[in-house]
Amino acid sequence: MRALLAVGLMSAPLAASATDNSLITQFCKTAVKAELHRAGTVPPEGMVDHTCRCFLAEVQNGAGIQTAQATCKAKAAETYGL
Repeated sequence: MRALLAVGLMSAPLAASATDNSLITQFCKTAVKAELHRAGTVPPEGMVDHTCRCFLAEVQNGAGIQTAQATCKAKAAETYGL
């Protein structure tokens, strides 16, 4: 799933039309939910949206995909006590 997310995010231009952002957000939500499911964790309400908003903002501000993922995972873990 990470490979799919990475490929999808790298192929989607980040010039940021609403459609692009929606596609990136959909990929992100799918990836976050899948990772939490594999870990046997039920995400607290709002966590997936929060994490993906963070990811999109980080990438739009110039962070690489892996950096954005790591930053937003850490923020989500802190915010939601995971």
